[in-house]
Parts: sequence; structure tokens; C-alpha cells
Amino acid sequence: MNIYRKKNIIKKCLFEFLGTGLIIFFGISCLATSKLTNIKLNEFEISCIWGLSVSISIYLTSTISGAHLNPAITIFFWLSNKFNKRKVLPYIISQVFGSFFFTLVVYYFYNQLLTTFIKQHNIIVGSIESIDVACIFCIYPNYNNSFLYDALVEIFANTLFIIILLEFNNKKHNFFLQNQFIKPLLVGMLICIINLVMNPLSNISLNPARDLGPKIFLSLIGWGTLSFTGGNNNLLYCLIPTIGPILGANLGGWIYKNINSN
Repeated sequence: MNIYRKKNIIKKCLFEFLGTGLIIFFGISCLATSKLTNIKLNEFEISCIWGLSVSISIYLTSTISGAHLNPAITIFFWLSNKFNKRKVLPYIISQVFGSFFFTLVVYYFYNQLLTTFIKQHNIIVGSIESIDVACIFCIYPNYNNSFLYDALVEIFANTLFIIILLEFNNKKHNFFLQNQFIKPLLVGMLICIINLVMNPLSNISLNPARDLGPKIFLSLIGWGTLSFTGGNNNLLYCLIPTIGPILGANLGGWIYKNINSN
């Protein structure tokens, strides 16, 4: 029985690794394409690609791992007593490592274009100017805003996301929303819309793994601590894309629970 359970959790973590990684692969690849090639994608196209990548990953992983694909979702389910606490850390490690590994894959495939871009613009990796390149991989809040403002944008975006996500999964809904083919598409559309509306205010992550994996990767290949700080003296800013989604998801879950309890 123990062997079966171990194999089961390994399989689930593998799918969380793969699902989260695919989101990063498609999402960051479109940013790299837009930045490093003649194919210029606008915000709508980029948001659609991120949204569709999430939909595809949900289709791939939902029947095996439950398609968390996001440490904030995993932590929310755990704190809501909907997820075994023993699986929390393995899931989160799998998600972050999936993000890290597929960032490496994107970096490898785009390395020649990236090197050319760096040489053409006389960028030194690890300098403040290299943040222009790091933005392909990582999320950096709008430093022109206050820390509180950027944090509130991230938290609000995730609060809205989890409330609507939970409503999508409400068993009281009719056949249309209960259709397992429809829901992943709706989640992808939701992410697309939130990105379009909120990103102009301050860059948002909606997923701690989406930002943490790439930042760890960049820190190891020359960007160092700059990959985390983004050149900003206020180190608290680097926590916004990681802690913000967790706070927002749990706040949204609390609001949704209280609304539906009345």
C-alpha cells in the first residue's frame, strides 16, 4: 500500500512539474519571440498565449494531479482542508522546479538570439541594463508605483481570480459549466482578461512558481541577486510576485466562502 501511495504522489508531482513547466515554456517563449525577433506580439496576443497555455496544462493534468499548477492554489486548498498537508511541499517543489527547468529550456532554444540581442545593445549581464533582458523571463512590479500599490494590484488580481475560479467549480451550476471540456477554456480566458486589465497598472504573476523559477535560474547564470531585486533598492518588491498570489488566493477563498455561507 505504501509503495502504491509513493508511486501515486510521484506521478502527481510529475504532472504538476510538466503542467507548470508547459505554462512557462509557452508563456516565456512568446515574450522572447516578441523581444528578440521581428515577430512583435501585442499585449492581447501575449495574454491569449498565457491563457491558452494554462488551458492546455489543465487538460493535461486535471485527471492526474488535480491541475493545481500554482503554489498559491496548493496552499489555498491545504488551508481550506481540501488537500492533504503531506502533499503540499512535494507539489510546490514540483511546480517551482517545473518552472525552473522549462525556463532553462527556453533559454537554451533562444540562446543565440539572446546573445545577439545582448551584443547589439552592449548589455552586460548582471548590470542594471540587463533587467531589460531579465524581463523576458521574470516579473518585476512597476517601481514607479509605491510598494503598497503594486502589492494591492497583485493581491486584488489573485483575489478576483480565485473567486471566479471557485464559482466555475461550483457544483450548483448547469451542465454548461459542469462540462469538463469548457472549464479549462474558461480559466484560460479568465487569465487572459485579468492580464489585459491589470498588467498595465503593474506587472502581475498570478502564480509564485511563474516568477520564482525563472528568477532562481537567472541568478545562477550571471544575474545574481539582481534577478530578484530588479535593480530596486527596496527588497520587499521581490516578494510581491511570490507572496501576493498566496495572500490574494486565500483572501478570495475566504470572501467566496462567506458569501456562499449566507
